[in-house]
Amino acid sequence: MEDFSITDIYSGNVDRTPKQDANRFRKETGFPSPARDHFEKPLSLDEYIIKRPAATFFVRVKGDGLNKIGIFSDDILVVDRSISASPGHVIVAILEGEMVARNLVKQGKDIYLSQKKSLDGATKITDMLDFEVWGVVSHAIHKYI
Repeated sequence: MEDFSITDIYSGNVDRTPKQDANRFRKETGFPSPARDHFEKPLSLDEYIIKRPAATFFVRVKGDGLNKIGIFSDDILVVDRSISASPGHVIVAILEGEMVARNLVKQGKDIYLSQKKSLDGATKITDMLDFEVWGVVSHAIHKYI
């Protein structure tokens, strides 16, 4: 298999205390601001990405082994441990004592872990393997620069 590893794991519990005063328009005196109707809530990436903080982890990966499924070296995977894995999901699993990220593929009754969207070089999951799904990748954060 190509070089690929999980290097760091971080908790998804983040500080969600409001950074802005939600009542700042109530402090106005005199004529109300015309911009009041156009006030937008600030974008919070953690609220967008993290649905269940207690079950969410960030996993940094190294290596080019998952390039064919859109995951690159130094990407951060957002892993939700509360989602049930299904074929087509990218998962983080414990395979023979090693934490790996792979594409979950089903063909007929057989389940495979693949570094690609195809079964080339895939590992067939059997009762003989020490295998456990650790979580499902919900997002991959990728730097362009």
